[in-house]
Amino acid sequence: MAFSRDMGTCCMVLPLKLGVGLITMFVFSQSLMAIMALLTGDIRFQGNGYNMAFYRLPSTVNALGICFAFVGLLGVYDDNPWMVKLFNRFQLVKLIVAAVTMVADFWTLRKCDGWLESEEHLQASQFGSTGLEQQQNKALDMLAELHVCPWARWAYLIGFSVDFGICAYFAFKSFLYESYLYSKVPYPIDFGFERHGAEGRWQFYGVKDPRIDERHPVKLLADDAGGAPASYGSTQEALASGAGGDGLSTSMPQGRRGVVGSAVASTAGGFAAGLPAATPGNTPMAFRSIDGELRGAGHGSVPPSAQP
Repeated sequence: MAFSRDMGTCCMVLPLKLGVGLITMFVFSQSLMAIMALLTGDIRFQGNGYNMAFYRLPSTVNALGICFAFVGLLGVYDDNPWMVKLFNRFQLVKLIVAAVTMVADFWTLRKCDGWLESEEHLQASQFGSTGLEQQQNKALDMLAELHVCPWARWAYLIGFSVDFGICAYFAFKSFLYESYLYSKVPYPIDFGFERHGAEGRWQFYGVKDPRIDERHPVKLLADDAGGAPASYGSTQEALASGAGGDGLSTSMPQGRRGVVGSAVASTAGGFAAGLPAATPGNTPMAFRSIDGELRGAGHGSVPPSAQP
């Protein structure tokens, strides 16, 4: 049962579809009470019982709700307008029967004050004493004996108003849901701005935020301009300090930048740690390529032009 379509609310807090589903279960429970009233004849299981002509009519109609409520629940689950319509028509019939029964019961309650001296009560008592079948209004007899007829009338009006008002509200919501089914309310298109937020759905499914790369971009090793970095660390600094220490210039002519010699062992500090001392025949060399990048270091002979 999905509630993605916005059809309004029921009872101010529930989605309309869920509310109508609960209404079908309410009608189903009423039908069970009506069946118990028919089987036991106890007035406590029904809302009426003062007029003997309509004594069993509401219970008989409500007992049919065990079938109509089940059909209505299937209609709500499948969004079937025909099934929901059938359930709503049953609710309408039930409301009409309840209203007719209320008028009949209240008309009978008007006779409560003088009921014990009325002809109807005397006839029922005579038939009962002879053993013949006669419907006796035991509920009205009890009210008349206790002299609480005015209170009984007010209690009946208040109780019927509450019961009828709740059933009428449920029927109204059911008819409203039926109209939405016939009007084919569309499903909303989801662009990520949902009621509970996109972050809530990511957390529910256990996935990470796909925008994490945009919020936290990876820093490149190179500069923003895309060029080579100006310095490579201690090696570059060692070469620069070595060239300055022995009087050689790092900015040599273009034709002589292929190999640059430097007495690195004596001037480069940690770069040449552990290397033998520089000699005219065996001098640690630092080689640069044409573009000035350090390629490696080794031992070789210092060109005569670079020897001190």
